[in-house]
Amino acid sequence: MAKDSSVKDFGGYTTGEGIKDGLPIGLGYLSVSFSFGILAVSKGLSWLQAALISLTCITSAGQVAGLGIMTAAGGIIAMILSQIVINLRYSLMGIALSQKADKSMTPLLRILLSYGITDEIFGVAVSKKHEFGARYFFGLTVLPVIGWVAGTVIGAILGRVFPEFLTNALAIGIYGMFVSIVLPKAKHDKVILTGSLMACILSCLLFFVPVLSQYISQGFAVIIAAVAAALAAVFARGKLKGRAGTIVAIILGCGLVGIFIFIAPFYEVSENPVAAAELSGGKLDYKIFIPLLIVMAVTTYLVRMIPFTLFRKKLENRSVKAFFDYIPYTVLSAMTFPAILYSTGSFTTASFGLAVALILGYFERSLLTVAVGTCLATLAAGIVMMYI
Repeated sequence: MAKDSSVKDFGGYTTGEGIKDGLPIGLGYLSVSFSFGILAVSKGLSWLQAALISLTCITSAGQVAGLGIMTAAGGIIAMILSQIVINLRYSLMGIALSQKADKSMTPLLRILLSYGITDEIFGVAVSKKHEFGARYFFGLTVLPVIGWVAGTVIGAILGRVFPEFLTNALAIGIYGMFVSIVLPKAKHDKVILTGSLMACILSCLLFFVPVLSQYISQGFAVIIAAVAAALAAVFARGKLKGRAGTIVAIILGCGLVGIFIFIAPFYEVSENPVAAAELSGGKLDYKIFIPLLIVMAVTTYLVRMIPFTLFRKKLENRSVKAFFDYIPYTVLSAMTFPAILYSTGSFTTASFGLAVALILGYFERSLLTVAVGTCLATLAAGIVMMYI
C-alpha cells in the first residue's frame, strides 16, 4: 500500500508521531523554564518580556546570559558574543540533524524549522532509526515550544507560590530524557558506549578542575568534551568493537563511578541562579529591551539555521560520517554528567533520580516513562529527606 504523503514524510514518520515524541520534552520544558520566569521577573522584567525571550530564543543557558546583559544595559557586541559562545553546540547539532533529514526537508523548510533545534529535540530526532522529514520535525517542536513559553509565564506569575522541592524535582526530568536516549544505543554499541563515557569524564574534568572551570564556559565545555570524545571514538572505532572496547569501557566506567563517589558529593556548586538573583525595583525599559532581544534572537537563530540549511549533501567519507553518528551521544552525555547531580539542589535526591533513569534507560523504556520516573524518584527522595 502506498504511503499517504499528506500524512507521512518520506521516512514514514507522521506529524502525530512527532507530537507524541515531543510530549515528554514539553513537560520537561514546562518545569525548566519555570525557573527562568522567576529569575526574569526578579531582575526587573515583566512576565510579557520574559515570555518574549523564551518564545524567540528557546535556550536556557543563552537566555540567562542574555538576561544578565539586558539588565546591566550591556552592548550589542556583548550580546552577540555571549550567544555565539554559549549556543555554539547548536551548530554541531544542526550539521548532525541535516544528515538525518529526508527529501521533504527543502531549503525553505530547513530555514523555518531550524528555529526548533534544541538539545532535547535534537536528541530525539537523531535517535530515530530512519530519516525524518519536515512534518515529523514540525510536530516534534510544537509541544516543547508551548511548554517552554508556558512554563516561563507560569514561573513569572505564580512561581513563588509553589514549594521549591517540587520545582527542583521536576527540573531533573530533562536529564532523565538524555539518559533514555543515550543508554539504549550505548547498550548495544561499544563504540558509542566508550565515547559517551569519555564525554562524561571530560565534562567532569572541565567542571571540577578549578583552573579549567574558571576559564572555560559551560557552553564551550560541552563542545570540547563532546568533540574530543567523538573524535577519539572515530579514530579508535576499529579496536573498540572487540575485546579492547569492553576493557576500555570498564576502565572509563570505573573512573566515572570514582568521580561520582569521591569528588561529586563534596563539590560545592554555586547558588541556584534563581536564589542568587539580584532584586530590581524597576522595570526594564523597552528601548533597551527590544534591540537587545532582536540581537539575541537573531544570533541564536543563525547559529542553528546556517549549518542545518547549508549542510544538505549526504556525507560520503566514512570517518566524517562516523563522527556525526557519534556526536549526538557524546553531546548529550557531556550535558548530562555531572550537571544532573546538581540539577535539584541536592546531590542525594539527584542521585536517586539518576539511578532510576539509568535503570529505566537500560531496560529501554520510553522517553516519557524515564522522565516521569526520574522526577518521581527525586520527589520521593526529597520528601523522605524532609522527615529524616
